[in-house]
Amino acid sequence: MKNLIIISLFLACIGCHEENAVPSIPINDNFDPSQATLLSTGPMMGVGHTVSGTASIYEMSGKKIVFLSPYMSQNGPDLRVYLSKDGDATDYINLGKLKSTSGKQSYAVPGNPDVSDYKFVIIWCQQFTVLFGVAELK
Repeated sequence: MKNLIIISLFLACIGCHEENAVPSIPINDNFDPSQATLLSTGPMMGVGHTVSGTASIYEMSGKKIVFLSPYMSQNGPDLRVYLSKDGDATDYINLGKLKSTSGKQSYAVPGNPDVSDYKFVIIWCQQFTVLFGVAELK
């Protein structure tokens, strides 16, 4: 049992190298929410990790955009942004890698899904299958 714990800790340390971490430099992309229609919004909450801010879905020129602002989170390897139908990310759209652990950032929703079916924005560590944070959209 002791060896299993030591091996697990070793593997976790290897998986958390700097090159796997999300950039921590604050970003402010060029999405302007004042030019779009707000569809839903909710506060980000950490789940075992530090995550804060607001997640919103906007529509602009027929496209849906998930906007995180002001966003702040603990760093981790391979963090992704999901638009999900449930809080456990069993039915979701992967919007891509988290751009930064802080700052305003937007993510285009691919295709033309009915976003009213997607009630959650989730920050997910894909490498270790760990939920970092979630926002319930209303």
